Amino acid sequence: MQAIENLSPDKAQEKTILHELAFNDEDPNVSLSALEKLNSFVLWLKMSQIAKQSRVKKVAEQKVNAALLNEGDLSLSCEEKLSFLKETASPEFVIQLLPKMLEKDAALLRDDTLAKALIEKVNKPSFTHYVFLEGASASLQTQLINGYSTISDLQKLAKKVSDLDLLSKINARIDAIKEAQQRPVELKKQLTLTLSKYQALLDKPDVEVVEQKRREFDSELSGLFAQINLLTQEEHTEYKEKREKISEQVDRYLSRIRPGWEEKQLATQLANTQALCEQQLAHAIEQVSWLYDNRLCEATLADVATVNESVRGVEATLEQLARLGNEKSSEKRLKEITKAVNELNDKLERFSMQQHYGQKLLIKLQMLEDIATKITTLSAVKVQSGKTDANTAEPSAQDDETSHENVTLDTLQAAFTEAREDYKKLSSEIDAIPKALSERYKALINRVSAKERAQKTKQNEQIKNVRRQISVIDNLIGQGKFRVAISKFQKLENNYNEMPDSAKEQVEKRFEKTAEEVSRLEGWQSYLAAPRKPALVEEALTLASTEADDIKARSEAIRYLRKQWLSLTTTTNSSTTNSSTTNNSDDDLQKQFDDALEKAFEPCREHYAKLDEQRQQAQEKRLAIIASVKSIDPSLPEAELVKIFDRAAKQWHAAGQVERDTYEQLKREWKAVSAPIQTKIQAWQNDNQAQKRDLVLQAQQLANHDDVAVAADEAQSLQNRWKQVGHAGKREESKLWSEFKAANDLVFERLKAERKLLNNVVNEKVDSLLSNIEKIDTSSDDATFNESMARVREQLAELPKSQRSKVERKLNVVESKREAQAERAQAQAQRDKAQALTSLLKLSVGEGTEDKEMLIERLGKRWSGLFSQSDGCTRSQHDRRWLTVALEVASNMPSPDADTSIRSSVQLQMMTAKLEQGEAATASEILADWLSYDVLEVKDNALTQRVIAVVDAHPEMVY
Repeated sequence: MQAIENLSPDKAQEKTILHELAFNDEDPNVSLSALEKLNSFVLWLKMSQIAKQSRVKKVAEQKVNAALLNEGDLSLSCEEKLSFLKETASPEFVIQLLPKMLEKDAALLRDDTLAKALIEKVNKPSFTHYVFLEGASASLQTQLINGYSTISDLQKLAKKVSDLDLLSKINARIDAIKEAQQRPVELKKQLTLTLSKYQALLDKPDVEVVEQKRREFDSELSGLFAQINLLTQEEHTEYKEKREKISEQVDRYLSRIRPGWEEKQLATQLANTQALCEQQLAHAIEQVSWLYDNRLCEATLADVATVNESVRGVEATLEQLARLGNEKSSEKRLKEITKAVNELNDKLERFSMQQHYGQKLLIKLQMLEDIATKITTLSAVKVQSGKTDANTAEPSAQDDETSHENVTLDTLQAAFTEAREDYKKLSSEIDAIPKALSERYKALINRVSAKERAQKTKQNEQIKNVRRQISVIDNLIGQGKFRVAISKFQKLENNYNEMPDSAKEQVEKRFEKTAEEVSRLEGWQSYLAAPRKPALVEEALTLASTEADDIKARSEAIRYLRKQWLSLTTTTNSSTTNSSTTNNSDDDLQKQFDDALEKAFEPCREHYAKLDEQRQQAQEKRLAIIASVKSIDPSLPEAELVKIFDRAAKQWHAAGQVERDTYEQLKREWKAVSAPIQTKIQAWQNDNQAQKRDLVLQAQQLANHDDVAVAADEAQSLQNRWKQVGHAGKREESKLWSEFKAANDLVFERLKAERKLLNNVVNEKVDSLLSNIEKIDTSSDDATFNESMARVREQLAELPKSQRSKVERKLNVVESKREAQAERAQAQAQRDKAQALTSLLKLSVGEGTEDKEMLIERLGKRWSGLFSQSDGCTRSQHDRRWLTVALEVASNMPSPDADTSIRSSVQLQMMTAKLEQGEAATASEILADWLSYDVLEVKDNALTQRVIAVVDAHPEMVY
């Protein structure tokens, strides 16, 4: 050490010696002393990189750090520091030292070149975040934000950024990444959906529909494949193969169903043509019938041409059926149609002659109508003359007029008969007489016949009526109802006197007999009426003494008794044989009868008074309702106005009954006050009806919308608008709602079906991914495992969020399994190394029989290299015993009592080192010093056994 102090680095030869001692001497003290003498940053840096002894390495690292932080006796220029960071420093060193350097120089990272170089060197997201947050320039921050490709890193960065401008840039980048990620997903979704619809054509039975939809889907797929560069080549190939496969399937499907479909189309065309032929035939028959029935007499050439054209149309359709080929089952019907067409042609050929006969028939009908009019007119004059009093004219003149009328009527009737026979002859020449002519003929015949029957019918009715009245009077006399019989006889007598003499002769004997009976009865009336009044008084007293259970029945009974009493009183007063004594008796009976009926009517009076009170209350209630409606403010919103008026209307209908006249008056007042409100409400409801009908039409149009998802969104929007529209009236509201709901149900059923179809595709994708995850070998190498996981995660991004969780959980399980295997492998490797180390230690002290080379190979280069350093030279400043105790202290293992003082010294030194240097030597470092201390000998067996015990207890120190 003293020799080193005497050497000078300024002399080339001595500098070489110092350099040799620094890097080649095994003694750490010598190396450190030589390096201190040379005191060169480059040499300290090199030693920190290649030093084998931990102490030398640690001191060299401290010197390098101090130089870079301008804290030691070494000084570096800014350019040297930057050059070191960019070119020489390891990524770990940069991560460790950069925060400390920034504390000394906050503007260090303002150099974009340096910041980029460090980011590229370290190549860790956490370091990039650090540079971004701790000093990167604004331009570099923008470049870094645009350079991020994972959303999670940007989201982590956003949590640490408070600058709004940076946050907006980060969010914009996140949105751009999401959009870029979503575009392939949306493209795949659209491709999958369109291909699914394309494949669904295999279930369509109509060739025209399949071909039309196929052209639509091909066009849609062409547009989607124009964006195929968003997908990977593998996906591009997959979708292209699917499209070609489905196209081939559709081609085969069309080839298979086309013959049957064409056969059905031909059968349909034949059936439609046959149906058309039937319709045309019915129309032609109807036209020919119209020509004969409605236009026989006045048809023009244009009318005939129109009817003829309809027949020609049937013939053309028959020719088309012949070209198409008929089934045997329809041949019979076609023959019938052909026959019907021939008959129609025959009718058209004969129409000219038929029209000639029809015109003659019309002239003859008009002649008959003129004669019939004259006959009915003369009949009316004759009837009137029969009613006229004979004294109003001279007998000779009347006879002459009647004679003249009879001659004229007979002549007219003969002419009418002759014209009718001519009409019948002409009718036989016509195939079908027009309905209008037939009706006119029947009408005039009926009119003439009616006039002839009228006189006889009237006379028979008079005779029948008189006979009926005579029978009624005879029956009343037989039943003892004399007064009624006498009153009805007066009417009979008037009717009898009004009859003509010829009619009187038929009932004269019966009338005279009945008149004699009635005359005889008038003398007995007074005698019969006398005992009836006391009986009525008794009935009235009995009625008054009974309880009135039925008010209506009690009123009817009182009315009946009063009517009976009045009939007897009238009869008695009309008699000429009454005396003063009889009058006094009648007055007493009258008073008794009146008092009894008054008492009997008392319950009715109370009942009617109660009803009057209820009607009065109902009237007042209705007036109050009218006043309340009158006070309603018409300017209120319609929705509120409807509620108020509906409550008032319900109260009006439930208000109770009032007198009819009163109710009519109140009803007029009610209508007067409610009319303005109802008009406003009706206008509002009509407007609501129009709005809701418009919503119904819009909802019905959504059923044919191409994009069902858009249609569903619009349907929900329409539902919200529906809720905002007011009531449309009781009748229309439920009807409109049913139509609106049905239209919405169609849209959502389509959406449900499409989602089901898409879900099936997604579920298949999920099942495929889960199957792929099951096939991932967790025990494979990192490259294979990471590639398999990355492939699954790439496909996972295509799934909807709701379907990802299941696959992500499975991925997490696989990763957890992989990590557990790695941890177990690492722990096992540490245990193997620890076991190999203990076995080598035993061999070193003469124990054990295992192969040393195999143990060295199992132990690894680092720990086996420490054994090679045990070459008999003591390199540590502490002996093996002290290191053994230090190892036990660092591992929290007990030491023998004999080493208590050493243990205390070790603990004190380790505490001092921790306070001064910030850290103490670890168990692994102490074990390394122990192994490299010196060659193990048999005398070290006790210490070796203690070290073996520590290693066995803590195999993790051998990492």
